[in-house]
Amino acid sequence: MRWFITSLASITLVAACAVPTRAADKMVPEEGATEVMLLLQPAVCEDLKLSEDERDKIHKFASTQWEKAQKVHKLAAAERDREYVAMTKENEQFVKKTLTKEQKSRLDQLLLQTAGLLWVTRDDVASQLKLTAEQKTRAKSLQKEARDEMEELIHATSDEKKEAKLNEMRETSKTRLMSLLSDEQKSKWKEMCGAPMKGEITFTAGGR
Repeated sequence: MRWFITSLASITLVAACAVPTRAADKMVPEEGATEVMLLLQPAVCEDLKLSEDERDKIHKFASTQWEKAQKVHKLAAAERDREYVAMTKENEQFVKKTLTKEQKSRLDQLLLQTAGLLWVTRDDVASQLKLTAEQKTRAKSLQKEARDEMEELIHATSDEKKEAKLNEMRETSKTRLMSLLSDEQKSKWKEMCGAPMKGEITFTAGGR
């Protein structure tokens, strides 16, 4: 599994799905990277009540990982994969050390709210929702549609167009997810997501 963010646009794709990374020839969500990128969002920082010092720490760590990812991407395949695995562990450890237990639990809820469609097939999430084999298969098809749209967003020519597309993707992602779940599963999903985040995920996130 690789920790590689294809462009700055990918940072805000968590709003619709997850940070795109590559494993073999398919796109997959990289959990550690997605958490760090989500923590750059001002609305998330406000929700978690992070101090200015904590926000600055997150911003510096994310910048360091971004620079490292650019260098790692140039390495030979075997070495590159080893480095990506190491970076994933670094991301996870950073989040664990930076957030309190309560903040981490809330971040998990915000991840479900923002990366719902691509997060729903994670083993722990799928287990809590009791997804059937048929639902998992259908979810993967819906995820592919979402990832194809991500590519379009990445290549949009202006921030204004990206913001508009991002808002559209948010709503489409929610609709697809709800179409997948039964009424009972929808109730469970709402419980797992917790209180809605008051702020908005934005394309021009600074995390400060």
